[in-house]
Amino acid sequence: MPVGGKPENITRDRALDTDPSWSPDGTELVYSSDKDSEHLQLWIRDMRTGQSRRVTHLTTQPQGATWSPDGKRIAFFNVDGMWRVAQMSVLDVASGTVTKVHDTLAQPGTPTWSPDGKRIALAEVAPFTRRFREGTNQVLTIAADVGRLFQSRPGGEPERLALRGAGNIAGAGTPQRGALRPDNDGDKWYAPVPALSIDSRGGCGPVWSPDGTKMAAIYEGVLAVWPVSTAGEPLGPPRRITTESAHAPSWAGDSRHILYQSIDRLRIIDVETGEVRTVPLDLKYTPAIPKGRIIVHAGKLVDMKSPTVRSNVDIVIEGNRITSVVPHAAGNHAGQVVDASSLTVMPGLVEFHSHLQKDFGEAAGRAWLAFGITTIRSPGNTPYEAVEDREANEAGVRPGPRVYGTGYLMEWQRVYYKMGIAISSVAQFEMELQRAKVLQHDLIKSYVRLPDLQQKRMVEFAHSIGVPVATHEIYPAAFVGVDNTEHTGATSRRGYSPKIATLQRSYEDVVQLFGRSGRIFCPMISPAGTRRLLDLEPDLANDPRFKLYPLWIQEQLVSRQMNAFAAPVDPAAGSGKMVMDIMRAGGLVVAGTDTPNAINLHGEIAAYTLAGMTQARRPRDGRRRSAREHRERAQGPPCDRERPALRCRSARESGRRSRANLVGCRPVVSRLRRRVSP
Repeated sequence: MPVGGKPENITRDRALDTDPSWSPDGTELVYSSDKDSEHLQLWIRDMRTGQSRRVTHLTTQPQGATWSPDGKRIAFFNVDGMWRVAQMSVLDVASGTVTKVHDTLAQPGTPTWSPDGKRIALAEVAPFTRRFREGTNQVLTIAADVGRLFQSRPGGEPERLALRGAGNIAGAGTPQRGALRPDNDGDKWYAPVPALSIDSRGGCGPVWSPDGTKMAAIYEGVLAVWPVSTAGEPLGPPRRITTESAHAPSWAGDSRHILYQSIDRLRIIDVETGEVRTVPLDLKYTPAIPKGRIIVHAGKLVDMKSPTVRSNVDIVIEGNRITSVVPHAAGNHAGQVVDASSLTVMPGLVEFHSHLQKDFGEAAGRAWLAFGITTIRSPGNTPYEAVEDREANEAGVRPGPRVYGTGYLMEWQRVYYKMGIAISSVAQFEMELQRAKVLQHDLIKSYVRLPDLQQKRMVEFAHSIGVPVATHEIYPAAFVGVDNTEHTGATSRRGYSPKIATLQRSYEDVVQLFGRSGRIFCPMISPAGTRRLLDLEPDLANDPRFKLYPLWIQEQLVSRQMNAFAAPVDPAAGSGKMVMDIMRAGGLVVAGTDTPNAINLHGEIAAYTLAGMTQARRPRDGRRRSAREHRERAQGPPCDRERPALRCRSARESGRRSRANLVGCRPVVSRLRRRVSP
């Protein structure tokens, strides 16, 4: 859109279209999209003709594309593994050749070019020690003209041509201003402020000015600029040029003005005078609320309330609400009818802990639905991607589960994940809380290093706006009112797990903290259950629905190299026993996996079975408890005789929003033997 003008939707499709970047002359726009493939590729749109063309054919997921100063090359990070780890690559626009200029990095930020096109800078985590992965986000510059070549060809996998250097980065040591130690030939690290982190690798810079004399990034919540050499070396400390929250800085061509986002506004600042102006933006979406009447004729209905299955009923839906569940009669069938007379209707599943990431594209939403999951809680993401996920779903643009999400993992000073933010002061912490409020996040995540006092303040703030707080901790979290605890294990700033000991045993103090407080616990013990499902039915790994995932996930599934395929737990001990003890003590246990692969939720439920949870308690208790957190009734594993066969947003009980699975049945072979059909 022209600055201050009316925005124009130039894609208007259900694909995931993301990360647009202008060419230097302003005539072309590069972006990532999965509009004609299952996974993200790079596209270029000619803004004069309105024509778009696909320019990559990769089995990885290219994102964060940025044009070189001469407009002949495009740098991007190329996701090739879990949690957004990615290679750095360069596309030659004329030939379509993709060159990998750096091996896989730990969730790198968006690249930015030096003025001579010889180097690429990006934010990357610089660990403080070799023992721990956490550190600060600093500036890594790499050579733009060495690496491994890939010929990006339509209709086939990339062909590897030659290797000419580059490699993995290692721990960077304690950062000092200026150059840090190089990790590979051509790598140079810079810390503009010793030991202070760029806020996040997701939307906080650095961004090189077009004239090559300055860089901009977000420090302590605000926009900062510092002088650099042509190689990217800092020539002075960062100078704060805003006092308000800032995100996604972008230089104008004059190297004097920066466009940035301040919570829910677009702003432009003159870096020399400090003058700031707001860019008017009229950009709204409309929730897609269904209209009309739908009747689902169910052969059987499992409503998760009654211990028995109801037979031959009509589920009446008006708009998106179930108005009644009545005995089947031909007279009920006024309006659209869904014939499920040979199927069983049951509530859709809730995945209580999966971090939504755009690496998986539009297909990810269909994959969740294909495995019967109709609601997802995403307890960490970059803030504006989290909002986009929710709004695209609510607007009916992309099919997928209902989303309850949040923004950054609230971290303190040190950080590891790209979706984390390294908060460095109380003032910045308050900025982040306000952003969560304005963006209407559904929860707030207190991450590993947030101090206890700040965690207490987070609880007070979150509860004042009506949302819960989640953390890895159990104490003093239980004392200050934190609502949810995630994981049986997971990282802790205390240097040990406060929930489970080295031999995977938990003790009565942990059990009682959950039981007496009635807090929600999402254990995430799916490895045992998923392994058992695949052992019993090896052909499940060849289910065609897995093709909705990137190739690297498919390969992990077949080879069983993911964490999800570790050895099964002893159901009488370890984390399984911990789950059962907490449930019997009165704690609220819900099902989540911390993975993007939907089959693992079925594995999580199977793990509860291995631990001794009965069929009767599994659907009723687990489902209601998760639903309580989401303010709706929507959680429940399938009974042992059921396998998902068809999904539609239909029924549960009168007065509830409609979200359900239609499933087929077959004789029981094993309590854990459940086959998911296409």
